[in-house]
Amino acid sequence: SENKFDTMQEQESYIRDWLRKEANMAEEADPIDGLRILFYPARYHSGMNSIFAMGDIICALRNQTDNNLSDAVCILEEPEHLNWYRAPGEGWTKVFNYVVG
Repeated sequence: SENKFDTMQEQESYIRDWLRKEANMAEEADPIDGLRILFYPARYHSGMNSIFAMGDIICALRNQTDNNLSDAVCILEEPEHLNWYRAPGEGWTKVFNYVVG
């Protein structure tokens, strides 16, 4: 995609707008009652044209959810990028009941 965002809030706003207008998912796009979108620390590597996590992603997600991921659904965007150089820690399927990606 050609989109570049200066903040996580700007990116989340774009995602919610896309959900509403393109995917026809207005309920899911609602910031209060819809999907909860979480971000993790990462860096863009221009040589590989990829974003790489900076640390344990699951730990970062737990810190944003009071350690409660038991009922969450994990949707991985380009999951191969999240697993190439995965930090030590629990795997996706050990933590989430449903993993899509």
